[in-house]
Amino acid sequence: MARWMYLTLLFLLIAIGALLWPRHDAFFHDGEIRGAIDIGSGTSNLKVAKVDPVTNKIIKIIYERTVPVGYQKQLEVSPTNEFNDQIMQEGIASIKQLRDLAQEHQAKKVVAIATEAFRKAANGQAFAKEIQKQTGVEVRIIDQDEEGILAFRGALALTPVQPNQAIVWDIGGGSMQFTTLSPQGTYLIEHGKLASIPFRNAIIQTIEKKDLNTVTSPNPMSTGDMDSAIDFASEKAQLTDQFFKDKLLQPTTEVFAVGNLFNLGIKPLVDHNPLLSKNTMSQAELMDALDNLKDRSDAQLDDFSMPEVTVSNPLLVMGYMKGLNIDQIEFVRVNNADGALTYPAYWE
Repeated sequence: MARWMYLTLLFLLIAIGALLWPRHDAFFHDGEIRGAIDIGSGTSNLKVAKVDPVTNKIIKIIYERTVPVGYQKQLEVSPTNEFNDQIMQEGIASIKQLRDLAQEHQAKKVVAIATEAFRKAANGQAFAKEIQKQTGVEVRIIDQDEEGILAFRGALALTPVQPNQAIVWDIGGGSMQFTTLSPQGTYLIEHGKLASIPFRNAIIQTIEKKDLNTVTSPNPMSTGDMDSAIDFASEKAQLTDQFFKDKLLQPTTEVFAVGNLFNLGIKPLVDHNPLLSKNTMSQAELMDALDNLKDRSDAQLDDFSMPEVTVSNPLLVMGYMKGLNIDQIEFVRVNNADGALTYPAYWE
């Protein structure tokens, strides 16, 4: 009987202590729902997620949506290097749409980050302010270094790799970044010498000897043109900083490919069975995919959303993989929005 009374008293004391002991947010916070929009050169990407504000970790992705907006394409034909009224109206409408979708999924706040097209446009800053005025969504125009950091943070949040063994590779419409850590643990960002749209234009102008004022697609591309394009990209890859070249030669280094170009453009070319989703890609697999794209016109590529870069994008990736001796990459389905969701400065 005495033992029973002792145990009862002990459990009672534990229960009372649990009620009176201060609760720590790190253990008891349910998380908050946030929305982030990545305004790229050709698409705007929304992610809504539940985030732990104490650890700045994504608990759960709730909703994703991508909307095409051709900012970079319009800038290329602008005589004043400005966004015109049509693309600005299109852009504002897309942000309103994505904002409303985020709010429908209970996001308490929505932020947006803009990249290369907004950095280059003469009226990029003014347009960002106009978006905020009309939508209530704050738009931050970030530089390439911050773009690389966001991609790196987003990729490592979803992979078990040691941070010092990772290189994160992102290609956009107007910029390319490789991001890794220095031996001291600081971010190192390499700005690629090419990107999707500049490379497409180089193929048209330099390899095919055509007029960019009248030709907007390099397709159809012959085997010779494709080989020349790969060589062109490979030569540009040689200009990459030696630290990255050396790190890529280390057997423990893993290369993570992030962003829409890789996950929506390249991955489907080698991932033929959606039931067995493929997360890695070798040089040989990409070459096989490219062989299926030769001599195909835009009309014959109409099952792709952007046929004018459907061939040039994998050629760019192939050239860099060859030039930097990257045998294999791993796809990680993240973009700048993933990094923005957990970047403390955006949520203070």
